[in-house]
Amino acid sequence: MENTMGKFLSKNRKILLWAIGLLLVYFLLFHNLTRFPVPWFDEGSHLHVPKTLVKYGVYADISSEGFRYYGPTIGVGPTVMLPIAAAFKLFGIGLLQARLVMALYLLAAIYVFYRLVEHLAGRWVAWIALALLLSSRSVLFLEYGRQLLGEVPGFFFLLLALYLWFSKWNQNDWKRLSLIGLLFGLAMITKYQYLLFLAPTLILSWLLDIFYYKTSSHRNFLVPGIIAAGSFGIWQLLTLQYLGPSTAMENLALLRASAEGAAFNFNLAQLNANFGELTSRAVYLGALIPALFYGFFLSLPRTREAQKWSVIFLLVALNLVWYVVASIGWIRYAFLGLSLSSIFIARLFWDVAEGFRFDWSGGWFRSLFEAKNAIRFALALWLILIILIPFGKTVTDIAAPPPPYAMQMAEYLNQNVPLDAVIETWDPEMGFLTDHNYHYPPNALLAVAVDQVYYGGEPVRERYDFVQTAKPDYLLAGEFSKWTEIYPLDELMGEYELLASFGDYDLYQRAQK
Repeated sequence: MENTMGKFLSKNRKILLWAIGLLLVYFLLFHNLTRFPVPWFDEGSHLHVPKTLVKYGVYADISSEGFRYYGPTIGVGPTVMLPIAAAFKLFGIGLLQARLVMALYLLAAIYVFYRLVEHLAGRWVAWIALALLLSSRSVLFLEYGRQLLGEVPGFFFLLLALYLWFSKWNQNDWKRLSLIGLLFGLAMITKYQYLLFLAPTLILSWLLDIFYYKTSSHRNFLVPGIIAAGSFGIWQLLTLQYLGPSTAMENLALLRASAEGAAFNFNLAQLNANFGELTSRAVYLGALIPALFYGFFLSLPRTREAQKWSVIFLLVALNLVWYVVASIGWIRYAFLGLSLSSIFIARLFWDVAEGFRFDWSGGWFRSLFEAKNAIRFALALWLILIILIPFGKTVTDIAAPPPPYAMQMAEYLNQNVPLDAVIETWDPEMGFLTDHNYHYPPNALLAVAVDQVYYGGEPVRERYDFVQTAKPDYLLAGEFSKWTEIYPLDELMGEYELLASFGDYDLYQRAQK
């Protein structure tokens, strides 16, 4: 009887844990999916591509003057754009359909991340690392993963490649190594920024094996590296054939201009600010730097397991060094390094606290003050604070998002503005939410706007006078338009009058004369 009751309770406990887990997954990944995070510039511009593909059969962005084959078409790869376009084709065009695809990528990335860390360090370290990853306000894994951005899907492909690679280290056959290389290539295609760190990591890992570890074969590194490079190269050839050489050069020029201002910005003052950002309490509550040192020491032994840790360490180090030395300081640029750093932080806490095994043999009161227990309690408290404080903010953001101002403005436009009227704006999310005839400033002005906002450069409005010369029927100024100050609203009040406002979105109509 007791044995039967025990089995019954054990079964019910498992059912309860599964129910709690499913509810947590639903809340974190799917609850208020169209309201958190709010649609914004980057996501809006990316959403144009699958919408244009479904409506017109063209893989491009679109503005009132026609198709634009540059900008968003290289911002996020076809690994994301095509599945979303398929969802639009099957279920209609909408923000929910797009974000459901992203939420599935997010779920897949979470699962593969757990499996990778479990392989490297065991189940409990994997759970701790996952909690760190999902809660961190510097990584913003859930926020980025819920919207059409390339960070999380690219991370998924990278994680899957690492897991397949590590799980049969030096025992992978040609087919498996080719698949691993393809996944590395898909990671780079999905998010071009990953190319900066993944390519040198593969090369350095191979060289470290030759001169230091000497535990693996050349094939284990060369096949994935060659296939990854080939996959990325094939995608470039396809875009060149589809877009044409002149448009490819426009994309290259746009990429170069953006990189000079945001990705290859060697500035001593910015360097100091970037380093201060990484060492601040906002980044894992000060645990990042000691964990990186620990990750380095995990990589030192000349063993296969240490060699796997060295691959992770190289990815983290290359990304974070670049972020400090050369980037503009947007914390999103450190996404890859900070995400993978959660593994080192989890391993550090677990090892130093000896698995959080407390010794109560001296009685609970006396045991509290014993040195080993005191250290473990302190580490446990630190870890709990690292996870719970930011996680509470994320839960609040999901449960109580801000009012849906973009949707409210979209509804107003649908009811009050003709579809053929030209609406000038630099808030591309509106071009996804409605089917109106929008005109956008050229993407080349993004680099000018960044230089203006961050370094006091030339005002972007001095490079753009479409409103003054073309006199569009409507002007829509949202958060990004106002942030860049691209429209001289104070000068236009004689020609335009305010029609409606929803949050940061102000709609102006050209005055009738």
